[in-house]
Amino acid sequence: MSVYHEDILHIWQPTTALKGRNPAQTAFKEIVRHDDYFKISIVDAYDTQVDLIYDQHRPSEVPDVEYYVWAYRYGTEYGRFDLNGKKVDETNRICTESSYFFKVSNSEFIKWFDKNPLINSFTHPTLEHHLYLTGDEVLDVLSIYEPKIIIAK
Repeated sequence: MSVYHEDILHIWQPTTALKGRNPAQTAFKEIVRHDDYFKISIVDAYDTQVDLIYDQHRPSEVPDVEYYVWAYRYGTEYGRFDLNGKKVDETNRICTESSYFFKVSNSEFIKWFDKNPLINSFTHPTLEHHLYLTGDEVLDVLSIYEPKIIIAK
C-alpha cells in the first residue's frame, strides 16, 4: 500500500522581499543549471529580484552524488493543470503582502523519484520537493536542503 496520497502544498515564505498577494504576481527572470549551482531568479511587479541558489554539495551526507539538486522539472501553467484544486496549507505564511513558494508533502514527484534505487527519500529522508509558481510558469525542485536566498535589489 502506498504512503502517498495527493500532493499537499505548504506555503513556504523564506523571504518577504517579493511583493504581491500570491505567486501569480511574480515571474521567472532566469533559471540557470550550472556545474557549480542551480539558480532561480524571480522578480515581482516592483522589479525586486530574489535569487534562490542551490550550491551546497554535501559529500559527507551523500558521497556519491555530485548534483546540487537531485531533479527538477519546468512547465507552463497550461501543462500543470494538476495543481488546480490542490490542498494548500497556509500555516507558515508570514506576510500576506508578500509572495510565497511551496514545499510539497505527499509529493508525486518524490514518489516518481523514489524509483531510483541509489538515492531516494528512503535513503535520504531530508529530500524535499520545492515548488515555485509564477503567473505563467512552474518549476519543481528536489533537494536535500533549502536554497540560499539573495535579494538582488
